[in-house]
Amino acid sequence: MRKEKVGIISIHYGVNFGSALQAIALSQYLKQNFEFECVDVINYIPKRFKRINRLKNISGYGAKYFMHGLIRMSRFEKTNKKYISYLKENTSVSKPIYSMEKAKTEFGDYDYLIAGSDQIWNSEYNQGIDAMYYLGFASENTTKIAYAASCGKEEYSNEDWNKICKFLEGFSAISLREKSSAKIMDEHGIQNCKFVLDPTFLFSRAQWKNYEKEVVGCPEKYLLIYFLDTRGEDIVKLAKKIAVAKGLHTVLIRPVYSKIDYGVDLVVSDATPDKYIWLFRHASFVVTNSFHGVSFSINMERQFVALKRDKYNSRLDNIMNVMGLADRFVTTKEDGLIESDINYSKVNERKSTLLKSSKEFLQSALQ
Repeated sequence: MRKEKVGIISIHYGVNFGSALQAIALSQYLKQNFEFECVDVINYIPKRFKRINRLKNISGYGAKYFMHGLIRMSRFEKTNKKYISYLKENTSVSKPIYSMEKAKTEFGDYDYLIAGSDQIWNSEYNQGIDAMYYLGFASENTTKIAYAASCGKEEYSNEDWNKICKFLEGFSAISLREKSSAKIMDEHGIQNCKFVLDPTFLFSRAQWKNYEKEVVGCPEKYLLIYFLDTRGEDIVKLAKKIAVAKGLHTVLIRPVYSKIDYGVDLVVSDATPDKYIWLFRHASFVVTNSFHGVSFSINMERQFVALKRDKYNSRLDNIMNVMGLADRFVTTKEDGLIESDINYSKVNERKSTLLKSSKEFLQSALQ
Protein backbone atom coordinates (compact mmCIF):
# COMPACT_ATOMS: atom_id res chain seq x y z
CA MET A 1 0.00 0.00 0.00
CA ARG A 2 1.25 3.46 -0.90
CA LYS A 3 1.60 5.77 2.09
CA GLU A 4 0.62 8.94 0.26
CA LYS A 5 -2.51 10.88 1.13
CA VAL A 6 -4.84 12.29 -1.53
CA GLY A 7 -7.44 15.02 -1.19
CA ILE A 8 -10.12 15.76 -3.81
CA ILE A 9 -11.98 19.06 -3.98
CA SER A 10 -15.00 19.32 -6.26
CA ILE A 11 -18.58 20.49 -6.27
CA HIS A 12 -20.04 17.53 -4.42
CA TYR A 13 -22.16 19.60 -2.04
CA GLY A 14 -25.83 20.19 -2.76
CA VAL A 15 -28.70 18.12 -4.07
CA ASN A 16 -27.30 17.01 -7.42
CA PHE A 17 -26.92 13.29 -7.98
CA GLY A 18 -24.24 13.70 -10.66
CA SER A 19 -22.07 15.89 -8.42
CA ALA A 20 -22.27 13.34 -5.62
CA LEU A 21 -21.56 10.34 -7.83
CA GLN A 22 -18.58 11.89 -9.63
CA ALA A 23 -16.96 12.44 -6.22
CA ILE A 24 -17.61 8.82 -5.23
CA ALA A 25 -16.34 7.48 -8.56
CA LEU A 26 -13.03 9.37 -8.56
CA SER A 27 -12.22 8.73 -4.90
CA GLN A 28 -13.09 5.03 -5.09
CA TYR A 29 -11.26 4.55 -8.38
CA LEU A 30 -8.09 6.01 -6.85
CA LYS A 31 -8.52 3.98 -3.68
CA GLN A 32 -9.04 0.72 -5.56
CA ASN A 33 -6.42 1.16 -8.28
CA PHE A 34 -3.59 3.04 -6.56
CA GLU A 35 -3.93 1.78 -2.97
CA PHE A 36 -3.21 5.14 -1.36
CA GLU A 37 -3.20 5.31 2.43
CA CYS A 38 -6.25 7.57 2.26
CA VAL A 39 -8.31 9.33 -0.38
CA ASP A 40 -10.49 12.05 1.12
CA VAL A 41 -13.24 14.11 -0.44
CA ILE A 42 -12.70 17.59 0.97
CA ASN A 43 -16.08 18.71 2.26
CA TYR A 44 -15.67 22.33 1.21
CA ILE A 45 -18.86 24.36 1.62
CA PRO A 46 -18.66 27.71 -0.22
CA LYS A 47 -20.07 30.87 1.33
CA ARG A 48 -23.06 30.86 -1.02
CA PHE A 49 -24.22 27.58 0.54
CA LYS A 50 -24.06 28.83 4.13
CA ARG A 51 -27.48 29.11 5.67
CA ILE A 52 -27.05 32.79 6.63
CA ASN A 53 -26.16 33.74 3.06
CA ARG A 54 -29.05 31.80 1.62
CA LEU A 55 -31.39 33.57 4.03
CA LYS A 56 -30.01 36.93 2.87
CA ASN A 57 -30.69 35.97 -0.75
CA ILE A 58 -34.41 35.48 -0.07
CA SER A 59 -34.95 38.31 2.41
CA GLY A 60 -35.27 41.29 0.07
CA TYR A 61 -38.33 40.34 -1.98
CA GLY A 62 -41.23 40.64 0.44
CA ALA A 63 -42.85 38.42 3.04
CA LYS A 64 -44.59 36.04 0.61
CA TYR A 65 -41.39 35.36 -1.35
CA PHE A 66 -39.46 34.95 1.92
CA MET A 67 -41.90 32.31 3.22
CA HIS A 68 -41.76 30.40 -0.06
CA GLY A 69 -37.98 30.65 0.08
CA LEU A 70 -37.89 29.26 3.60
CA ILE A 71 -40.01 26.30 2.55
CA ARG A 72 -37.76 25.57 -0.43
CA MET A 73 -34.65 25.94 1.72
CA SER A 74 -36.07 23.58 4.34
CA ARG A 75 -36.80 20.96 1.68
CA PHE A 76 -33.32 21.39 0.21
CA GLU A 77 -31.62 20.98 3.58
CA LYS A 78 -33.66 17.87 4.35
CA THR A 79 -32.60 16.20 1.11
CA ASN A 80 -29.03 17.49 1.35
CA LYS A 81 -28.58 15.70 4.70
CA LYS A 82 -29.51 12.47 2.95
CA TYR A 83 -26.96 13.17 0.22
CA ILE A 84 -24.15 13.82 2.70
CA SER A 85 -25.03 10.60 4.54
CA TYR A 86 -24.97 8.70 1.25
CA LEU A 87 -21.57 10.16 0.39
CA LYS A 88 -20.14 9.21 3.77
CA GLU A 89 -21.45 5.68 3.37
CA ASN A 90 -19.67 5.27 0.05
CA THR A 91 -16.43 7.22 0.39
CA SER A 92 -14.29 9.14 2.87
CA VAL A 93 -15.69 12.65 3.38
CA SER A 94 -13.94 15.18 5.61
CA LYS A 95 -15.62 17.32 8.20
CA PRO A 96 -17.00 20.59 6.78
CA ILE A 97 -14.40 23.09 5.56
CA TYR A 98 -15.48 26.72 5.27
CA SER A 99 -12.21 28.65 4.83
CA MET A 100 -8.81 28.63 3.19
CA GLU A 101 -7.11 28.72 6.60
CA LYS A 102 -8.90 25.59 7.77
CA ALA A 103 -8.16 23.82 4.49
CA LYS A 104 -4.44 24.60 4.87
CA THR A 105 -4.44 23.15 8.36
CA GLU A 106 -6.31 19.98 7.41
CA PHE A 107 -5.04 19.26 3.89
CA GLY A 108 -2.09 21.54 3.12
CA ASP A 109 0.45 18.77 3.69
CA TYR A 110 -1.29 16.05 1.63
CA ASP A 111 0.95 14.40 -0.96
CA TYR A 112 -1.54 14.94 -3.78
CA LEU A 113 -4.43 17.35 -4.14
CA ILE A 114 -6.84 16.98 -7.03
CA ALA A 115 -9.17 19.70 -8.28
CA GLY A 116 -12.20 18.30 -10.05
CA SER A 117 -14.65 17.42 -11.33
CA ASP A 118 -17.83 19.36 -12.12
CA GLN A 119 -18.02 23.13 -12.69
CA ILE A 120 -15.32 24.09 -10.22
CA TRP A 121 -13.87 26.70 -12.59
CA ASN A 122 -17.15 28.30 -13.66
CA SER A 123 -16.79 31.79 -12.19
CA GLU A 124 -20.43 32.63 -12.89
CA TYR A 125 -21.76 29.56 -11.09
CA ASN A 126 -19.30 30.05 -8.21
CA GLN A 127 -19.94 33.80 -8.00
CA GLY A 128 -16.34 34.63 -8.79
CA ILE A 129 -12.94 32.93 -8.97
CA ASP A 130 -12.74 30.72 -5.88
CA ALA A 131 -9.11 30.05 -4.91
CA MET A 132 -10.16 26.91 -3.02
CA TYR A 133 -11.04 25.22 -6.31
CA TYR A 134 -7.58 26.08 -7.59
CA LEU A 135 -5.95 24.39 -4.60
CA GLY A 136 -4.79 27.66 -3.06
CA PHE A 137 -4.41 25.86 0.29
CA ALA A 138 -1.73 23.41 -0.90
CA SER A 139 1.79 23.45 0.53
CA GLU A 140 4.90 23.78 -1.66
CA ASN A 141 5.57 20.05 -1.41
CA THR A 142 2.10 19.00 -2.55
CA THR A 143 1.58 17.77 -6.11
CA LYS A 144 -1.39 19.64 -7.59
CA ILE A 145 -3.50 18.01 -10.29
CA ALA A 146 -6.75 18.85 -12.05
CA TYR A 147 -8.91 15.94 -13.20
CA ALA A 148 -11.91 16.61 -15.46
CA ALA A 149 -12.28 20.16 -14.20
CA SER A 150 -15.06 22.04 -15.96
CA CYS A 151 -15.17 25.71 -16.86
CA GLY A 152 -18.80 25.45 -17.90
CA LYS A 153 -18.43 28.54 -20.09
CA GLU A 154 -16.03 29.93 -22.67
CA GLU A 155 -15.58 33.59 -21.76
CA TYR A 156 -13.79 35.20 -18.82
CA SER A 157 -12.73 38.76 -18.14
CA ASN A 158 -9.07 39.71 -18.45
CA GLU A 159 -8.99 40.12 -14.68
CA ASP A 160 -10.28 36.58 -14.23
CA TRP A 161 -7.74 35.20 -16.69
CA ASN A 162 -4.90 36.85 -14.78
CA LYS A 163 -6.08 35.12 -11.61
CA ILE A 164 -6.61 31.77 -13.32
CA CYS A 165 -3.15 31.77 -14.93
CA LYS A 166 -1.54 32.61 -11.60
CA PHE A 167 -3.44 29.90 -9.72
CA LEU A 168 -2.58 27.21 -12.29
CA GLU A 169 1.15 27.91 -12.43
CA GLY A 170 1.94 25.32 -9.77
CA PHE A 171 -0.12 22.47 -11.25
CA SER A 172 1.89 19.48 -12.45
CA ALA A 173 -0.92 18.11 -14.65
CA ILE A 174 -4.22 19.57 -15.85
CA SER A 175 -7.11 17.77 -17.51
CA LEU A 176 -10.52 19.14 -18.39
CA ARG A 177 -13.97 17.69 -19.02
CA GLU A 178 -14.60 19.69 -22.21
CA LYS A 179 -12.39 20.03 -25.25
CA SER A 180 -13.52 23.65 -25.56
CA SER A 181 -12.13 24.34 -22.07
CA ALA A 182 -8.77 22.82 -22.99
CA LYS A 183 -8.70 24.99 -26.13
CA ILE A 184 -9.35 28.28 -24.34
CA MET A 185 -6.77 27.38 -21.68
CA ASP A 186 -4.21 26.84 -24.41
CA GLU A 187 -5.13 30.16 -26.03
CA HIS A 188 -4.32 31.91 -22.75
CA GLY A 189 -0.93 30.25 -22.30
CA ILE A 190 -2.00 27.34 -20.10
CA GLN A 191 -0.64 24.56 -22.27
CA ASN A 192 -0.70 20.76 -22.32
CA CYS A 193 -4.21 20.53 -20.85
CA LYS A 194 -5.70 17.14 -21.63
CA PHE A 195 -9.28 16.21 -22.36
CA VAL A 196 -10.63 13.39 -20.17
CA LEU A 197 -13.97 11.83 -19.38
CA ASP A 198 -16.05 12.75 -16.37
CA PRO A 199 -15.21 10.60 -13.30
CA THR A 200 -18.57 8.82 -13.49
CA PHE A 201 -17.22 6.97 -16.55
CA LEU A 202 -14.47 5.45 -14.39
CA PHE A 203 -17.15 3.04 -13.17
CA SER A 204 -18.77 0.65 -15.62
CA ARG A 205 -22.48 -0.08 -15.84
CA ALA A 206 -21.87 -3.27 -13.83
CA GLN A 207 -19.90 -1.40 -11.14
CA TRP A 208 -22.62 1.23 -10.69
CA LYS A 209 -25.04 -1.60 -9.94
CA ASN A 210 -23.24 -2.02 -6.61
CA TYR A 211 -24.28 1.52 -5.64
CA GLU A 212 -27.94 1.42 -6.63
CA LYS A 213 -31.22 0.76 -4.81
CA GLU A 214 -34.46 -0.36 -6.42
CA VAL A 215 -37.34 2.08 -6.73
CA VAL A 216 -40.33 0.11 -5.46
CA GLY A 217 -43.52 0.57 -7.47
CA CYS A 218 -41.75 1.76 -10.61
CA PRO A 219 -43.43 0.78 -13.92
CA GLU A 220 -41.66 -2.01 -15.78
CA LYS A 221 -41.17 -0.08 -19.02
CA TYR A 222 -40.75 3.65 -18.66
CA LEU A 223 -39.33 6.83 -20.08
CA LEU A 224 -37.19 8.66 -17.51
CA ILE A 225 -37.27 12.46 -17.31
CA TYR A 226 -34.50 14.37 -15.55
CA PHE A 227 -33.90 18.10 -15.88
CA LEU A 228 -32.11 20.90 -14.03
CA ASP A 229 -32.38 24.70 -13.80
CA THR A 230 -35.88 25.00 -15.26
CA ARG A 231 -39.49 24.39 -14.28
CA GLY A 232 -39.48 21.83 -17.06
CA GLU A 233 -43.05 21.96 -18.38
CA ASP A 234 -41.84 22.06 -21.99
CA ILE A 235 -39.45 19.17 -21.35
CA VAL A 236 -42.19 17.03 -19.79
CA LYS A 237 -44.51 17.84 -22.69
CA LEU A 238 -41.89 16.65 -25.18
CA ALA A 239 -41.15 13.56 -23.09
CA LYS A 240 -44.82 12.60 -22.98
CA LYS A 241 -45.04 12.71 -26.77
CA ILE A 242 -42.08 10.37 -27.04
CA ALA A 243 -43.52 8.08 -24.35
CA VAL A 244 -46.86 7.80 -26.15
CA ALA A 245 -45.12 7.01 -29.44
CA LYS A 246 -43.04 4.29 -27.77
CA GLY A 247 -45.75 2.92 -25.51
CA LEU A 248 -43.91 3.78 -22.28
CA HIS A 249 -44.91 5.01 -18.85
CA THR A 250 -43.35 8.28 -17.62
CA VAL A 251 -41.15 8.59 -14.53
CA LEU A 252 -39.83 11.97 -13.37
CA ILE A 253 -36.88 12.63 -11.08
CA ARG A 254 -37.35 15.65 -8.81
CA PRO A 255 -34.33 15.76 -6.47
CA VAL A 256 -36.14 18.09 -4.02
CA TYR A 257 -39.84 17.63 -3.30
CA SER A 258 -42.15 19.95 -5.23
CA LYS A 259 -45.94 20.29 -5.36
CA ILE A 260 -45.92 20.93 -9.10
CA ASP A 261 -48.10 18.35 -10.84
CA TYR A 262 -46.50 17.28 -14.09
CA GLY A 263 -49.10 14.61 -14.85
CA VAL A 264 -46.58 11.78 -15.13
CA ASP A 265 -47.06 8.20 -13.93
CA LEU A 266 -44.48 8.39 -11.13
CA VAL A 267 -42.44 11.15 -9.47
CA VAL A 268 -39.36 10.10 -7.50
CA SER A 269 -38.22 12.94 -5.23
CA ASP A 270 -36.35 13.56 -1.99
CA ALA A 271 -34.36 10.37 -2.62
CA THR A 272 -30.67 9.51 -2.44
CA PRO A 273 -28.55 8.96 -5.59
CA ASP A 274 -28.72 5.16 -5.32
CA LYS A 275 -32.34 5.23 -6.51
CA TYR A 276 -31.48 7.52 -9.41
CA ILE A 277 -28.72 5.13 -10.54
CA TRP A 278 -31.32 2.35 -10.59
CA LEU A 279 -33.76 4.50 -12.58
CA PHE A 280 -31.17 5.27 -15.26
CA ARG A 281 -29.96 1.68 -15.47
CA HIS A 282 -33.47 0.31 -16.01
CA ALA A 283 -35.03 3.05 -18.19
CA SER A 284 -36.22 2.20 -21.70
CA PHE A 285 -35.64 5.81 -22.79
CA VAL A 286 -34.30 9.01 -21.18
CA VAL A 287 -35.08 12.67 -21.80
CA THR A 288 -32.67 15.02 -20.04
CA ASN A 289 -30.95 18.42 -20.16
CA SER A 290 -28.35 17.43 -17.58
CA PHE A 291 -24.69 16.67 -18.29
CA HIS A 292 -24.68 13.80 -15.84
CA GLY A 293 -28.08 12.70 -17.10
CA VAL A 294 -26.45 12.31 -20.52
CA SER A 295 -23.34 10.69 -19.05
CA PHE A 296 -25.35 8.09 -17.16
CA SER A 297 -27.57 7.44 -20.19
CA ILE A 298 -24.45 6.68 -22.24
CA ASN A 299 -22.75 4.64 -19.53
CA MET A 300 -25.92 2.61 -18.93
CA GLU A 301 -26.38 2.21 -22.72
CA ARG A 302 -29.85 3.77 -22.74
CA GLN A 303 -31.71 5.23 -25.68
CA PHE A 304 -32.09 8.98 -25.06
CA VAL A 305 -32.29 12.53 -26.31
CA ALA A 306 -30.48 15.48 -24.74
CA LEU A 307 -32.14 18.89 -24.64
CA LYS A 308 -30.30 22.14 -25.22
CA ARG A 309 -30.34 24.64 -22.36
CA ASP A 310 -30.36 28.42 -22.10
CA LYS A 311 -26.68 28.42 -21.08
CA TYR A 312 -23.72 26.16 -20.28
CA ASN A 313 -24.36 24.06 -23.39
CA SER A 314 -20.64 23.49 -24.01
CA ARG A 315 -20.68 20.57 -21.56
CA LEU A 316 -23.48 18.84 -23.45
CA ASP A 317 -22.08 19.78 -26.86
CA ASN A 318 -18.79 18.15 -25.95
CA ILE A 319 -20.03 14.83 -24.59
CA MET A 320 -22.54 14.41 -27.43
CA ASN A 321 -19.91 15.13 -30.08
CA VAL A 322 -17.10 12.97 -28.69
CA MET A 323 -19.52 10.05 -28.39
CA GLY A 324 -20.83 10.55 -31.95
CA LEU A 325 -24.33 11.43 -30.76
CA ALA A 326 -24.71 15.04 -31.95
CA ASP A 327 -27.91 14.15 -33.81
CA ARG A 328 -29.61 13.39 -30.50
CA PHE A 329 -29.01 16.90 -29.12
CA VAL A 330 -32.35 18.63 -29.73
CA THR A 331 -34.54 21.49 -28.56
CA THR A 332 -37.99 21.33 -26.98
CA LYS A 333 -39.40 22.81 -30.21
CA GLU A 334 -38.53 19.57 -31.99
CA ASP A 335 -40.50 16.36 -31.47
CA GLY A 336 -37.52 14.34 -30.19
CA LEU A 337 -38.68 11.30 -32.19
CA ILE A 338 -35.48 10.07 -33.82
CA GLU A 339 -36.12 7.08 -36.07
CA SER A 340 -32.84 5.25 -35.52
CA ASP A 341 -31.68 3.82 -32.20
CA ILE A 342 -28.27 4.52 -30.76
CA ASN A 343 -25.71 1.95 -31.93
CA TYR A 344 -23.87 1.29 -28.69
CA SER A 345 -21.23 -0.91 -30.28
CA LYS A 346 -19.91 2.24 -32.00
CA VAL A 347 -20.44 4.48 -28.96
CA ASN A 348 -18.65 2.00 -26.70
CA GLU A 349 -15.66 1.95 -29.03
CA ARG A 350 -15.34 5.72 -28.66
CA LYS A 351 -15.93 5.53 -24.92
CA SER A 352 -13.31 2.79 -24.50
CA THR A 353 -10.66 4.85 -26.30
CA LEU A 354 -11.44 7.99 -24.29
CA LEU A 355 -11.56 6.06 -21.02
CA LYS A 356 -8.17 4.51 -21.73
CA SER A 357 -6.56 7.93 -22.22
CA SER A 358 -8.35 9.28 -19.12
CA LYS A 359 -6.95 6.49 -16.96
CA GLU A 360 -3.51 6.97 -18.50
CA PHE A 361 -3.66 10.64 -17.48
CA LEU A 362 -4.27 9.66 -13.87
CA GLN A 363 -1.58 6.99 -13.97
CA SER A 364 0.98 9.50 -15.25
CA ALA A 365 -0.08 12.33 -12.91
CA LEU A 366 0.01 10.13 -9.81
CA GLN A 367 3.35 8.40 -10.37
